[in-house]
Amino acid sequence: MLFLFMAGSSALAQKRVAQLNKPNYDERPVHYGFYLALPLTRYNIEHSQEYADQLADPDLPHMSVNARTSPGFYTGLVLNVRLAQYLDARFVPGVGFYGRSIEYKNALQDDGSRGDATQTISSTMVELPLLLKYKAKRRTNFRMYMVGGLKPGIDLSSRKNQREGETLRAEKFDLAVEYGVGVDIFYPFFKFAPELRFSHGLLNQHILDDNIYSTSLQRMTNHNVSLILFFE
Repeated sequence: MLFLFMAGSSALAQKRVAQLNKPNYDERPVHYGFYLALPLTRYNIEHSQEYADQLADPDLPHMSVNARTSPGFYTGLVLNVRLAQYLDARFVPGVGFYGRSIEYKNALQDDGSRGDATQTISSTMVELPLLLKYKAKRRTNFRMYMVGGLKPGIDLSSRKNQREGETLRAEKFDLAVEYGVGVDIFYPFFKFAPELRFSHGLLNQHILDDNIYSTSLQRMTNHNVSLILFFE
């Protein structure tokens, strides 16, 4: 009976080893891949003193200015370099498509009336995230990890050079800090990793123009919450 139990346990262990997908994956110094991402994006805004003054005047109708959250999309490539047993460096350049909106309610119009308006700044961003990835110990075909780093970005459709006074405008360059968590899932022929990542812009994107939409603000920064699907 004891012999049969030991033989069964040995067979089960061998079966588990046989089911370990890509067992030497972590020994490779470099590997590549691609990713698809679905972000929710918005501006974090700071109102100007002019906006605060109109709220404080009881004789004026009050205008409200609020940022809206919108979906976006970005995709790119992966270059992963092994630094240590549980630490990787990752360069994940990509292209993102965003449309960030700010809603103005009871805004003063050119004809003197008041109404609602939404200003949307569309951008096509070339993004160059450089991240560190800290990995937990692999458990069969699963492993948790954390990432963090910086993301420079360049807006290819920047409205900085538009005629002043036309609408809201944003700066061409941005820098964001990023961090997130994910799980590596090993399949026989590739590794799949869903990741939740947060991105917080560090640079003020607001360009001051002489119109009510622009003068109501003094600071705009980009912020994303993204679900990213990696295939490596």
